[in-house]
Amino acid sequence: MADRLGRYREMRDFSLTPEPRGRKLAAKEKALRYYIQRHAATRLHYDFRLELEGVLKSWAVPKGPSFDPADKRLAMQTEDHPLDYGEFEGVIPEKQYGAGEVLLWDRGTWTPEDRDPLEALRKGRLHFRLDGEKLRGSWILTRTRGNEDRPAWLLIKRNDEEARSGYDVTAERPESVKRAPKRAKRAEKAAALPQFISPQLATLVTDPPKTGEWLYEVKHDGYRMLARLTKRDARLFTRSGKDWTERLPHLVKALKALKLTDTWLDGEIMVLREDGRSSFQALQNAFDAGADARIVFYVFDAPFLKGADLRRLPLAERKARLAKLLKGSGSVRFSEHLEGDSAEVLDKACKLGLEGLIGKLADSVYVSGRTKTWIKLKCRLEQDFVIVGTTAPGGSRTGFGALLLGVYDAPGGKLRYAGKVGTGFDEEWLATLTKRLAAIRRADSPLVNPPREKAVRWVKPQLVAQIAFAERTDDGILRQASFLGLREDIPPKSVLDERAQRPPEVKPAAHGNEVHGVKISHPERLIWPSLGISKLDLARYYDGVAGLILPQLARRPLTLVRCPEGAEKQCFYQRHLAMGASPGDVKTFKRERSSKGYYIYIESHSALITLVQNGAVELHTWGATGPDVQHPDRITMDLDPDEDLSWPQLVRATETTRTVIEALKLRCFLKTTGGKGLHVVVPIVPKLGWSEVKEFSRLIAEFLVRAEPKLFTAKLAKLRREGKVFVDYLRNSETASAVAAFSARARPGAGISTPLAWDELTADEDLRQKFTVQTAPQRLAALKKDPWADYGSTRQSVSAAMWKSLGKK
Repeated sequence: MADRLGRYREMRDFSLTPEPRGRKLAAKEKALRYYIQRHAATRLHYDFRLELEGVLKSWAVPKGPSFDPADKRLAMQTEDHPLDYGEFEGVIPEKQYGAGEVLLWDRGTWTPEDRDPLEALRKGRLHFRLDGEKLRGSWILTRTRGNEDRPAWLLIKRNDEEARSGYDVTAERPESVKRAPKRAKRAEKAAALPQFISPQLATLVTDPPKTGEWLYEVKHDGYRMLARLTKRDARLFTRSGKDWTERLPHLVKALKALKLTDTWLDGEIMVLREDGRSSFQALQNAFDAGADARIVFYVFDAPFLKGADLRRLPLAERKARLAKLLKGSGSVRFSEHLEGDSAEVLDKACKLGLEGLIGKLADSVYVSGRTKTWIKLKCRLEQDFVIVGTTAPGGSRTGFGALLLGVYDAPGGKLRYAGKVGTGFDEEWLATLTKRLAAIRRADSPLVNPPREKAVRWVKPQLVAQIAFAERTDDGILRQASFLGLREDIPPKSVLDERAQRPPEVKPAAHGNEVHGVKISHPERLIWPSLGISKLDLARYYDGVAGLILPQLARRPLTLVRCPEGAEKQCFYQRHLAMGASPGDVKTFKRERSSKGYYIYIESHSALITLVQNGAVELHTWGATGPDVQHPDRITMDLDPDEDLSWPQLVRATETTRTVIEALKLRCFLKTTGGKGLHVVVPIVPKLGWSEVKEFSRLIAEFLVRAEPKLFTAKLAKLRREGKVFVDYLRNSETASAVAAFSARARPGAGISTPLAWDELTADEDLRQKFTVQTAPQRLAALKKDPWADYGSTRQSVSAAMWKSLGKK
């Protein structure tokens, strides 16, 4: 093992990098582990690692993995890594090999599908299966070219049940799979002071939270800074790991005077005006003039303090310990929190001209990365943007007219146009920016959607600007934007579009595990471990949408998908009562002339939550409502696309289906399935029997096939579906079911079957995976009108003329 890790160790200085040197790990399990780390180095890539021969065989995948078998992703083989590198997450300091942020993007187990995986690797073609938190199914690594030291491979998804096209897993699932640590009662002695700490970041929210105990601090207009203090040294780092020690000599001297050993301090550097407010412009001027003596370091947290690891202690205790050590008003100051009602404090802060507030849960632990236990409340709209170009100057202005701006749609993803800014520059800024931008000019646009501007000078996306603005257009373009300054502390590829989210709801303590009168047992059990969504979270989701989903469920026979061990493990279907439900909550009926057991249905809000309490994740309904379940009141045309069919083709198929149904003088409604297809739903008056409704839906399917034989198929066999949309009319059979509107899906991503307005269906945006247990409530809160508001009042029947139009004699 030592020889295998020799190259790894030669390339790193372990006195500077926080990466593990590599220690021998005892084999705890037979399953082989795999890890994928998103690595924001010089170029963003994904490090793919497979455990084999006691090390992690490693490849750098520039575009990351893809579930689409048509995507052949380049994978450059790199040096073997130690096993304990798999759980590494942090920032590799600048000037070190691979400098940049490393995020644990996925992990799990892998199973070789070759008899001898080592021999398969040597021959250059390895087959294997992944069972992880994000990736699943069978994959291939095949060698193509390259030198012996750095051979090139291709990482390809095999065409199995997990394959899917039109889904960018790296964009849809950018989050870390690293678990947040639990609170501890006492601090632990640190084995060694980390070389760097990735700071905790706050999430922008619309309003102060209404639940939980929050501490509020002033949101300063400065640079985030972390200080590493040892017995003989004090060093300062930006939040991305840049070493700014040499740029802040006066602050380094003040930190050394504290005589705090083995300590990490987290705070913000700023320059104060005479009225006590921070000034971003004055901070930048202080750097430019070499006047760092004016810079003050406000410290608000201490992940490590005097040799103790405080990260698992509650925030309130960490701040109390810090306050005892930082007294006075020198260059290093303690950031006090504010007392009073959060809304009133925010109002006063805004009236005083402050930037806003930072809210922190009093009992929260310190977690690297962006969280909702730290939140931002802003008094004005402002954000960081990447400078992508300039327009020509007009009038008496020199240099440039306006800066063109962009944001990334995902970390290291595509750069999209966000607007331009032409105010906020003085003569000094115009001269400085003109000079710096001239040095990074490029011939073409770095944007995927460049604006139609004349005489644009494009630049490499290397500078980040802080911009204030009044509002955005519907297309997300800035209005009344004003330049505030440059952000030297933020890597351009980390600049994402920041939209305010709803304030977090703090989960109550154990006694609060009751949802609508139903006690949720094992509330902490994770239904989607990769997303951190618990059983209690799912119950609260259904509680929040009860008013919308109950009209779709009430008195309809149900088929449940139950997942007692979570949606990422084995689930099973259930139609009959066998779950020990509370009497009077979940009800049953028995079909006439049937030897089957009693079928399940519900009528109440509490019964809905009872289903979740008993392990139900998905809720599927028959097309009929009791007590007369022999006459359907709904037709569901399930449009199930082939894996290789593009989203625009599915949109065309759905619009064609709508056209045919509306030509019959029937109104229809649209929803996603939460999976890869779409449902077109037709409410009808319950007059026809099951066989007649099934036949009517079959005729619609056959009509579609005749109209567009290259697009549609009505054949169940998968071989007949290649490149087509399967029109599944069999959903309209007796005892068959379709997923209910607003039901969650027991699939990766926690998708929701979401009702849509027809004008939302466009070829430009794939909506199938957009709405989830986590994001659907935000959509519902923002909707001005329920797309299915008229569903319940739509009264229509299948007429003789309709049968005739479909060719029924």
